[in-house]
Amino acid sequence: MSRNSLSLFLAISLPLALPIVAQTPATSSNDAVRVTVSLNADGSRTVYQIGDAGRFVSGIVFGPDGKFLFKSIYKCDAAGRVEQETHLAKDDAVINKIVYKYNSAGKQIGYTVFDAAGKLVSGTSSPAPTAAPKAHKTLGR
Repeated sequence: MSRNSLSLFLAISLPLALPIVAQTPATSSNDAVRVTVSLNADGSRTVYQIGDAGRFVSGIVFGPDGKFLFKSIYKCDAAGRVEQETHLAKDDAVINKIVYKYNSAGKQIGYTVFDAAGKLVSGTSSPAPTAAPKAHKTLGR
């Protein structure tokens, strides 16, 4: 997602979002689905579903022409950081998986991409931080 994206926050009641095929039960506050729509600088858009903990659960990415590109499913760790992002085709076949790496301070330092068969495709990592040189005291003479 681009840093220049615009995010809109919406709450949609499921009975209103789905076509009425039969009698629907009474709507309660638990029927609401929270979503975020991000409009990216390139014209693409991502629609994210947000879970009860306020974290991304899934997303659907559409190209600038409005055509479906892929679905994303997110797996978060106990600290709420995205550990894994799985991209799926329309038929839910796995396209690839991205596994994110974090340092001990919780800052993302890289990621690894695997194809549908689990084969390593690519990855990045930030160099480990180095200790700043210590100032040396000079002896006055």
